[in-house]
This record gives sequence, C-alpha cells and structure tokens, in this order.
Amino acid sequence: MDLLDAILENTYKPLYAITLLIALIKYPKYYNSPLKFFPVLLMYTFLTETLGYITKNYEQYEISIYSTFVNHNVIIYNIYNLVFFSYFLYVYWNSINNEKHKEYILYGGILFFVIALTNPFFQSFKLESQLFTYIAGGLLIIYCTILFFLENRNRQDSTNYKHTALKWISIGLLIFYAGYIPIRASRYYNYLYQVNEYVHLRRIHLTLICLLYLCFIIGLLRMRRRFWI
Repeated sequence: MDLLDAILENTYKPLYAITLLIALIKYPKYYNSPLKFFPVLLMYTFLTETLGYITKNYEQYEISIYSTFVNHNVIIYNIYNLVFFSYFLYVYWNSINNEKHKEYILYGGILFFVIALTNPFFQSFKLESQLFTYIAGGLLIIYCTILFFLENRNRQDSTNYKHTALKWISIGLLIFYAGYIPIRASRYYNYLYQVNEYVHLRRIHLTLICLLYLCFIIGLLRMRRRFWI
C-alpha cells in the first residue's frame, strides 16, 4: 500500500497542471461557450491547493491576519468551494435548454446559497470546513449532471455528443461527488468521535480526484469545435 500511496500523492497535483495546460491549448475551441471560464477555475484550483499546502506545512509563510490561520487553513477551501459550485451552477444553467430543468437548477442554486449563508452560524467559516455547504453543493452538482444526461440521452447527433467536453466533465463530476460526499460526511463523523480512518479515506479521495481530472483531460482532448449542446 505504501507504493500506492506514493503514486497517488505524487499524481493528483501534476494532473491539475496538465489539465490546465490542455485547457489553455484547447481554449480557442470553447472560448465562446459556457465553459469559457474553465481555465480560470483550473488555475484557481491549482493555486488553492498550492497555497493550502504551503500554509499547512510552512509556518513562515503565514499570510493571514488571523493568528490561527497556519493551523486552520480551511478558510482557503471554504472560499474555493463557493466559487467552484457557483461556477458549475452557471455552466449547467447555460448548457441545459429545458426551461423546467433550468428552473430546477435555479431553485437548487438559491437553496445552496441559503445553506452557505447559514452554515457559518453552526461552523466557524475561518476555522472549520463548511460541511453542510459542501454536501449541498455536491448534491446540486450531481443533480445538474443527471439533468444534463437526461436532456441529451436521445440526441440524434450522438457522435458529436460523444466527443463533447461537457459530457466528460459531467462524468467526472458525477463520479467524484457520488464517491466523495459520503467520505466528507464520514470524515466529519470521525473528527467528532476521534476515529482514525484518515489513511483509508485519503486513498479513496485521491483516487477520485485522479478520476475527475482524467475525465476533464479526456473531454478536452476529444472535444470538437462546437462541443456545447
């Protein structure tokens, strides 16, 4: 298992950079589509992970006005999650044509932001991971991907749909959040009751990240000029 752990730990971060590079190379093919800000999100993800690693492992790089920031860098990820979920809410709302489905996404987005605004009353935004916000956002992403697949299940131009970036991005998001939401809830439970299963959950988490970004890469590589649906 040590070899597997080493491979996972040294694979997922380079995948961020590789995906970003491919997204920039392919940008002319989707610059006027709902995914036009995708490279920005990937860059933000890479910077967030880098900043989170530095502030966690190197105390001399404390950058926050809060003295506890070095040991509690979750505020970086709490902000990131809000941006990430908001971005894909925007993408799916603009990619889905069914008006009823768009309305469902809008209501889901409103509910998500209500939960995001109330979550800090139960968990400190700067010191604790916003569990309810994350679960709500993850479930909303799953719901959006399902609506996307339902809307396009009977498309006649199946060849074009098969090569769309958004299809593969949706597959990756569906796999990741379907697998990681239970882990996120389990980690919170383990934290409350001091149960140590971090190593096993970490392996699954990193595997899901790798699958997510491999789907991103496949989608970007296989896209055609007019990939959006």
